[in-house]
Amino acid sequence: MANGVFNRGYTIAQVFDMTNSTFRVMLVSTGYTFNPDHDFVNSNTSSGSNGEPKVFEISVGGYSRQNLTQSRFEDDTNDFAGLDASDTTFSALAAGGTIGGAVLYLYSSSGTLGAGGTTGDSGQNLVSFYDLVDTPTNGGDITIQWASTSAGGVLKFGSTS
Repeated sequence: MANGVFNRGYTIAQVFDMTNSTFRVMLVSTGYTFNPDHDFVNSNTSSGSNGEPKVFEISVGGYSRQNLTQSRFEDDTNDFAGLDASDTTFSALAAGGTIGGAVLYLYSSSGTLGAGGTTGDSGQNLVSFYDLVDTPTNGGDITIQWASTSAGGVLKFGSTS
């Protein structure tokens, strides 16, 4: 699988203050298949029939979703801008799960973009998916080291040439 931006994520990147918004990261198992058409962490389907990230979120002791500490950057030399972030650490994840990816989403209770004004997963807009090396949890930390700004950071906007 490869990294990807959800279609909803393209809209979010255009209309939100990327620095002052709250973004969170969740970990999903190897069973999750990225689908750019997914809009929410969970579209309120308890059966998981739509295959959203919530259905595949890891569930081991010590796990909790993490807030992203982000900032914007501009690279005039290479003609692009983006969203950068401090590395994200999930501490002391108990054995029993295998991480296959990370999902970035906009955390909001404002009801924007059809979110419905809820802090529940059915109202959390998806931004992007990051394919990770399949990693079994074993009681240790899992750290996501985001790309440097010169490599585009967490999200890159602008020229791809």
